[in-house]
Amino acid sequence: MNTRVSSAQRKELPAPTRPWYGEQLDGTVERLAARVQHLTAGLPAPVLALGVFERVGSNWLSDSLRQVMPQHNEPFRQQLSREHPLSPADRVPVTLHGTALNGLGWHQLVCALCDLHGPERHLVKETNLFFAADTVLGLLPRSPAIVLTRAPLGIASSFARGRLWERWRYGDRYMQVSASARAPRWRGSFAALLPDDSPDPSTALGRLIAVNVLLLSRALLSPVTGARPRLLIPYEQHVTDRAGTLSTLAAFLDLPVPALEEQQADDQVAADATFATTGHKERLVAELSRDDAARVSDAVAVTLDRARQTLDQEVTDTAAQWLAGDELYELRAPAARPSTAARPVPVPAVPPQADYPPAPGVRWRNLLVTNAEMADLLTLLHAGGAPNSRLGTHLLVCPMPHERGGRLHFDPQGKRWRVSPGYEAHPAYWVTWLGAALMAAWSGARLPTRDDVLFEAAGRRAYNCGYKVGDTCAVAEPGLDRMDIHHVIGNVQVWCADGPPQAEDQPVQRYLAGAAWNTPGTWEAVSAERSRYLLGSSRGVGVRLVRDPHATDADRFGAWELANRLNRWVAEAESGAQTSPGALDRLLLRTVSS
Repeated sequence: MNTRVSSAQRKELPAPTRPWYGEQLDGTVERLAARVQHLTAGLPAPVLALGVFERVGSNWLSDSLRQVMPQHNEPFRQQLSREHPLSPADRVPVTLHGTALNGLGWHQLVCALCDLHGPERHLVKETNLFFAADTVLGLLPRSPAIVLTRAPLGIASSFARGRLWERWRYGDRYMQVSASARAPRWRGSFAALLPDDSPDPSTALGRLIAVNVLLLSRALLSPVTGARPRLLIPYEQHVTDRAGTLSTLAAFLDLPVPALEEQQADDQVAADATFATTGHKERLVAELSRDDAARVSDAVAVTLDRARQTLDQEVTDTAAQWLAGDELYELRAPAARPSTAARPVPVPAVPPQADYPPAPGVRWRNLLVTNAEMADLLTLLHAGGAPNSRLGTHLLVCPMPHERGGRLHFDPQGKRWRVSPGYEAHPAYWVTWLGAALMAAWSGARLPTRDDVLFEAAGRRAYNCGYKVGDTCAVAEPGLDRMDIHHVIGNVQVWCADGPPQAEDQPVQRYLAGAAWNTPGTWEAVSAERSRYLLGSSRGVGVRLVRDPHATDADRFGAWELANRLNRWVAEAESGAQTSPGALDRLLLRTVSS
């Protein structure tokens, strides 16, 4: 297989000769992109890894580059809720007019986009952008793109093996995307491709795959959003020729060729391997019935035929190329699998009482902050008039659905936060630095510095890293007692009290330290310098608390006082009185720590 990088992949792509149809990106996206470009001048733009759908090898790509590129996993699709004007999950995308996004929402998005830039080039993975594809590309106009493709039968097989259609509620996803296709902006080109006719799951999946590929092709061929270096990596290529694919990837990114890492034997078995990448396939097998395979393939073919009647030929030809490859798969009858309802739910653990064991200097809390503790604080802050989300901007936690790994959920009827059953004693994650800092103030403690973490972690073994369990485990580490520090390395990384120096006008960042269930546990990985912006969050980052020698419970702040302080900062953000992201972030630091 030819894996050389073509000149078209390495050089800026010419604009297509045919005009781009549809509405032009409005001033909001352009102003955001210009503002971020000014704040990140001199830094390399991030690389966009754009999957034509889920299950196309994006985790393999991320893990292959983990040691040489900072990673961001779906920051747009995961962390902008449906209420956000730029959310990929917005049911009917709105037309943005200048002031539609301002105040807190503007600040959060500017900081989030700046966070994707750094002295080292970052990797940003995004899949299933659907009708937000041109918006995301418009926000990052200088970013080269890696397009990750996979034949529809391969995607459908992966969905069937993991029962992802049910677990990830793709029936609802089909209805949401179908509704967007009938919005005024899109109905002329896409309404006929996603009819609201209650299709069977295989047909619906085939349609969704084809439409997402068409929208991504359209955005990448647009003279407005698509003029950028581009590399195509078919999933089938990296399975059959890993070494060649890595060589091609390294040449495109101008990096040393990443080492091939083989799976290491381990005595821990992953409870859920949905997101694990420790294994490697060497054959292309689709575990589907012949009927289901036919439904998927037919739905893709029909959708492409309909698209040729309304979309530019270059778009549909490119989409057809990215959807090819079904014939490479060996069709095999599905193996018997347990039902989704039979998946084991963790038995609620009862951790030892949280405490700060005596120490001559900094006293570490023995346990990571749990979901139950985080839910209590969020509920109290909400009662104090400080909700977590403001028009789609999440301040304290990113509330993901359970099937996507979210464990903290707001109950609007009860006006309180609840935890997925069985995960009460697991560490809280998808917590922002602001959420972690408020937890520290509420607990009469502080967040550790990066040096605190590295000093405490030196010489210790990692526990629950590298997808060994497939998720977090309870905060009590087996074999340790109340006076020990549990999970110094492993389970989740933690937010730190300090961060890298930034120019006065730049968004403030704070370090992340340690290792998580989904990161390596080597000392090289633990000690690597990583940082995020104050409202950033991740499934692998949680909260660890420490106390200085003089600190006691008397130093705790009340939740209502913290809610009042948070609301004062939000009001300042909405007023626009602060002229730079750095000034507003530094005001936030003073607000929560004084």
